[in-house]
Amino acid sequence: MNPVKTNSGLKGFTLIEIMVAIGVLGGLMVAIFASWQAIMKSSQIGITASVEAHRNRIAVRAINDALASAVMHELNLPYYAFVTDTSGDFSAFSLVSHLPESFPGSGLFHDQPVRRVTFSVEPTNSVNQLILRQNPILAPLEQGQEPYPLILAKQVGQFKLEFFDMRAGEWLPDWINTNQLPAMVRFNLGFTRPDSKEVDEGRIIERIVHIPGQTVQAAWQRPVVPAGMANPNGLPTAPNSGR
Repeated sequence: MNPVKTNSGLKGFTLIEIMVAIGVLGGLMVAIFASWQAIMKSSQIGITASVEAHRNRIAVRAINDALASAVMHELNLPYYAFVTDTSGDFSAFSLVSHLPESFPGSGLFHDQPVRRVTFSVEPTNSVNQLILRQNPILAPLEQGQEPYPLILAKQVGQFKLEFFDMRAGEWLPDWINTNQLPAMVRFNLGFTRPDSKEVDEGRIIERIVHIPGQTVQAAWQRPVVPAGMANPNGLPTAPNSGR
């Protein structure tokens, strides 16, 4: 653009040239704003995906830790029962475990690492969520209370359990022995797409967890009374060495 001389002898721009310059500047601002909006939207999608992936990893680790640290005592079976439900669309299970400090929600229980934990899938606002509930086994809940709930994963479309029977040598779809721990548990945790209720085949996590713990037998729980000592409670005494 070439400036023109006015009647007063000063150089300036025509009105048309000013309007063209304003239009070009406005177009540049719109393009910059659109690019910035696209960058922010992509960044938000990436952050959301990263958070969900991290949440899913925590959920899988929580299930793994609960199963791998399962405990059961024969003298107190009503407290240590291993309960499962595979009859519905989603499986659920409850057991007692000696949980590590890194387990979700451990900060609420302080010096109570042995807790009953329950995993179940429940719908919330049309979204299926994997819920973890836990409470100390010797701390009864007062009326109207429920175990502390924690959302482990969202948009759950699949949660299935299978149990390995050592005697049969095969995987079973359900476990009815509440007073016995299975040797292994296989679980499938799948997630749906944000815009549908179908399970995303690329987001199905399958794990096999070995349960190293065994039922502590009653004889192991009862203390052994040395020979010659009074035994008023009928506790087993140490075998006589013959000396």
